[in-house]
Amino acid sequence: MKMILSAFGVMVLTGCSVLNHHSESQYSYGTKTVYTPRQEMKTYEAVPAGYQLVYTQSVARHGSRALTSPKYDDISLKIWQKAKEMNALTPAGEKLGAEISRLIAANKKLGYGELSRLGWQEHHDIGMRMAQRDKSLFDEVKKDRQPILVEYSGRIRARTSAISFVRGMIQVEPEIAPFVTQPRVDRSQLYFHKHHKQYQDYKKHNPQLNQAIHQLFDQPKSHQIARGILERIYTPEFVDALAQGKYQFTRVGKKKAQVYNDVDTVMQLFHLYLIAPGMKYEAGDQAWKFADYFTPAETQWLTYLSDGKNFYQKGPGLNNTDITYQIAKVLEDDFFNQVKAVRSRTNQYAAKLRFAHAETIIPFAAQMQLKGSTQSVSLSEGYQPDNPWRGEWVSPYSANIQWDVYRDKDGKLLVKMLYNEEEIGFKQDCKPVKPGSYYYRFNELTRCYHEN
Repeated sequence: MKMILSAFGVMVLTGCSVLNHHSESQYSYGTKTVYTPRQEMKTYEAVPAGYQLVYTQSVARHGSRALTSPKYDDISLKIWQKAKEMNALTPAGEKLGAEISRLIAANKKLGYGELSRLGWQEHHDIGMRMAQRDKSLFDEVKKDRQPILVEYSGRIRARTSAISFVRGMIQVEPEIAPFVTQPRVDRSQLYFHKHHKQYQDYKKHNPQLNQAIHQLFDQPKSHQIARGILERIYTPEFVDALAQGKYQFTRVGKKKAQVYNDVDTVMQLFHLYLIAPGMKYEAGDQAWKFADYFTPAETQWLTYLSDGKNFYQKGPGLNNTDITYQIAKVLEDDFFNQVKAVRSRTNQYAAKLRFAHAETIIPFAAQMQLKGSTQSVSLSEGYQPDNPWRGEWVSPYSANIQWDVYRDKDGKLLVKMLYNEEEIGFKQDCKPVKPGSYYYRFNELTRCYHEN
């Protein structure tokens, strides 16, 4: 087994509406919400008498990051440049070009797709809290020299998240450092969406999926809000031309030009607003100004649109298929298989820590039927603002799902789950050890998830 010292070192460093969840004064960020733990450790339910923590496993999304590639920033700047050529900028709009250029420079400096400084800190702090929360387990790691397995999807931002997480653990428990493995790649369990042909065909070509997303974005309110935002930046005549599809723009790296209408244009700019909080340290002395172009209520509606697209493509989705989340069955099976190995005492690790993406967390939560990820929709019904699926809960930056496994002297196992560090129940069919508890007998989980 390779040890992790060379890579990590020791370093000090609730089902309500998407719209109604926020007051009118709150800005909304969906799956680009920067991470905060959802519960304080001191409020967790006590471990049942006679049980000891013997294993933990988790899967986490990478932390806050740069834009994945030059697209939203590139197109937003090209639209702005077109307006400037046509003398179609408002006084507020005049300032936008420099702000977009500043963001482009920050993304190039950090590296498109790379973890930001805040993203590093998010996972470092989560790792610290896990070490504090699971101290008894790490004491056993030191005593019995049990290894801790670290896996990631193969993408650099997931590996960097793993490194920062482990450094946080080691800051709290320096003596575990020799027992943490080097991060190893497992694409089949942590990057399954890219390698599943049936899912990729569905996402790219399914007519019902495409219709659902088109209907979502083409609502009258979407166009109304888009116009309100755009007319702060551009003249009404220029906004009219955008809405009528009169302009085409070619994204960097692409050969074919594409029409960007009013809603398309706003969504490009909205993605710059979304990415900014996760890159706050990369802004330097001058905070990002993208929020100045939106009201809180507008961001809540646009987040609803962005959440809806994620819901359809990665989450519970349309009720005539399970392809969007069934792809996560391989990860669900591995979670269960790890606990089965603990039960049979054949598991050699004290913990398994996985680092991946929203495309991993979102379908996994739906496959497991976890809080907020249980309600699919028909095409006629569509994703509505009162659907309980919300990106800021299901998969903010650094979203994480952890199973703690406890054993008594007779070898019986209990499992407790944390989601974004909040105690939550398993799906409704599963019965806890007592009403209101978050502890479940493992035999009960294998029954209700048909994982025998």
